Amino acid sequence: MLRKIYYLLSPNLRLFARKLVYFPIDFIRTKTDSLEPPKGLIYTGRGEFIKQGEEWMGFFKSNTNLNEHSNVLDIGSGIGRIAVPMTKFLKGNYCGFEPVKQGVDWCKKNISSKFSNFDFLYVDLFNDLYRSKGINAANYIFPYQTNYFDFACSISVFTHMVPEEVENYLKETIKVLKKGGFLVATFFILDSESKSLMQNNKDFNFKFDFGHYALMDSVVKSANVGYDKNFLFKQFENTGFKIEKYIKGYWCGRKKEFNYALQDIVVLKKL
Repeated sequence: MLRKIYYLLSPNLRLFARKLVYFPIDFIRTKTDSLEPPKGLIYTGRGEFIKQGEEWMGFFKSNTNLNEHSNVLDIGSGIGRIAVPMTKFLKGNYCGFEPVKQGVDWCKKNISSKFSNFDFLYVDLFNDLYRSKGINAANYIFPYQTNYFDFACSISVFTHMVPEEVENYLKETIKVLKKGGFLVATFFILDSESKSLMQNNKDFNFKFDFGHYALMDSVVKSANVGYDKNFLFKQFENTGFKIEKYIKGYWCGRKKEFNYALQDIVVLKKL
């Protein structure tokens, strides 16, 4: 019920509502040198901000080619959840882009000002969960050099994109990745198991079925989007990616094994 009410608000009002809810906590919090945004500004992810970012970093290092000299692309960089732990070791260049200006502004002020190899770009993209206007993500061309990045990640981004947007982002990502470069991305992947489990899950149930994808909410289409496994894996193959690893998340009711694995995780390699 709360989610339905939340989705009835405009994107700007959703951001304002979060600030209002967390205002008492943010008002009394002690200012430290820690790169952690006020809770009222955090609009992506669940759980502890710093801990979650560090867990993702451990996953990247263990399952991809990411190292201190890598050039990194963070697709949907949010308010720095991935960037913050990267500041501890990355000597290569980090580029993140994001359609929510408050996230980019915070990252520039608190991260780029201290780490010159970290760059954050605000992109005027439409997304009916976060923004009520902007350009179509299905037509967006990544403003980066071809074959430049060693590693890319897209955490909780494709879960808020419709098929034509996902298809474009996959094509743009593989274009800017070097041969042998990795992409770690998360999805809600629909197969016989997840479809069966989600029937008893009140939080994640994709009731609006369009065949190769399904929506959780018929009004705010980008709220949460699930994809048929066969369709999605074919998209990876057609784009030129090889699936290195597929980890099923606990969103649909599976046993929780990793805090960061709410969504399904795919590790892709550019052939």
